[in-house]
Amino acid sequence: MEIAWMTDAQAPYREPLFCELARRGDLTVHFLFTEEPERHFRYRPHPGYASALVPCWQIPRRGPLAGLDSYQAVLRPGATRPVLGADVIVIPTWAQLASAWTMLRAVRRGVPYVIFSESTLTSRRFARGPVDWLRRWLFTHAGAVVVPGPAARDASIASGVAPERIVESVNSIDLGLFGDRPREIRAGLGEGPGPDAPGHRYVYVGQLIARKNVGALVEAFARLDGSPTLDVVGDGVELPALRQQAADLGVADRAHFRGFLDEDGVVEVLATTQTLVLPSLEEVYGFTPLEARVAGLHVVVSDRAGIAENLRDVDGAWIVPPDADGLLPGLEASRRAWTGWAQDVPTDSASPERSADDVLAAAKIALGGAART
Repeated sequence: MEIAWMTDAQAPYREPLFCELARRGDLTVHFLFTEEPERHFRYRPHPGYASALVPCWQIPRRGPLAGLDSYQAVLRPGATRPVLGADVIVIPTWAQLASAWTMLRAVRRGVPYVIFSESTLTSRRFARGPVDWLRRWLFTHAGAVVVPGPAARDASIASGVAPERIVESVNSIDLGLFGDRPREIRAGLGEGPGPDAPGHRYVYVGQLIARKNVGALVEAFARLDGSPTLDVVGDGVELPALRQQAADLGVADRAHFRGFLDEDGVVEVLATTQTLVLPSLEEVYGFTPLEARVAGLHVVVSDRAGIAENLRDVDGAWIVPPDADGLLPGLEASRRAWTGWAQDVPTDSASPERSADDVLAAAKIALGGAART
């Protein structure tokens, strides 16, 4: 089976899945953009899977497009030919102009496509009108839809997808990097401070933009008693204001702004911190809690994040409202419950092998549907 995966930029967190799919069959990942500067994604050939750049024009994010998280692309003539030559197309970003056009072309050409959808009902910005109509059309014409959890499954059903064409899967990460490496670092440090050590170390990893709501985390952190610390890993337009907020609240000496770190740098931070916090006002999924849990940490997660439903009733996870009053009890509960880093790696909830199984199952459903029509 030849699979063409078409997406915006080369995100490192997707690469374990790409490598696993390539190990099992014929996969080419088609990237629209050479870089996404806000998240420091830059295209480079990867030895674990075949890839290509799609000829397109990038639309600047100005005016009505300024609030979008991702850039939009207009395909150059003939750009879809290599993608449409595959047996099945997998597309995770239906709201991308180039992706929507490719799906429309796929329907005309009789090429089945699979949507990998993380979108939830909470993350939707348009519940009616032309955008909602287009979403429904694209989803109902998909051969199958892969979702990483129950929240995205509910959203797909609301878009008109028959339940039997939905494959509920997991998002996957590099288990060696986020599972084994933090434990190796701790072993080298003698495991570091024990559960009875003074203070508690919280961490946020991600962009510093309004949607991520890091200001509410800083406010909640400042209300904690004792001497906890907060590491903020990432950069963005809100960095100066967050630094000033920490100073105004009297926690500048305990709130450490580390700037952008690559995956290896993030792993080093996770190895010596205890609770990761995701305070987003809007989050389609949220990879960082997945990475943190695999690394053995507690997580405090906004109930607006897609991953929240995956973590309900999970030990070491607290789902909270994304304001300071909601975050504070979660921070306190995690600190009280802390007894040390989890030794077991929850592989099934983050396994590239499991995710690849499900993508291939969805591709077979799509191919079967195409054969019947």
